[in-house]
Amino acid sequence: MYKKIIHQQKKSYMKNLFLMFSISAVGTLALTHSMTQGLNTSSLNQCTNNNDNKACSYLVKHGSNFEKKIAQQTLLIRGL
Repeated sequence: MYKKIIHQQKKSYMKNLFLMFSISAVGTLALTHSMTQGLNTSSLNQCTNNNDNKACSYLVKHGSNFEKKIAQQTLLIRGL
């Protein structure tokens, strides 16, 4: 009886540990994604409104398809 209780406790502990790691991993991914999106949004603003060619170049390499298109068009308009 005692061994069965210990086995159940270990099983429950492993389940909780797995859930904790899973939730942490999802939280880390969400945080990373939001930070990257914020950086790209800021870069798009700098590219289009502040005449920042470095921000446009960054978006051409690392942005979403939409951001790449806007950055390329902006650079073409500036003649770069």
